[in-house]
Amino acid sequence: MKNQQIDPEKMTRQQYREWQKQQQQIQENPEPPFDDVSEPTPLQSRQTVKKAQAQQLAEEKTARLKRRLNWTILGLSLAIIVVYLILFFVG
Repeated sequence: MKNQQIDPEKMTRQQYREWQKQQQQIQENPEPPFDDVSEPTPLQSRQTVKKAQAQQLAEEKTARLKRRLNWTILGLSLAIIVVYLILFFVG
């Protein structure tokens, strides 16, 4: 029944909704032509490796920056506490 052509005026609501979903999927995800599907070339795989290395380097830099920022926040917090203690006992 799915492969048969149904007159749109004689469709049930459910059949019409299914037909709409199929049409929408066809429009959103058209299948590529068979000729375009090919194996990755060495250049593409090199680019993929290069992107992966760049991403890994960025993640390492981010982790290092997080550590440095945490130590900086801790140091500033301690400095603020020391200043308040000095002001409290001296003033």
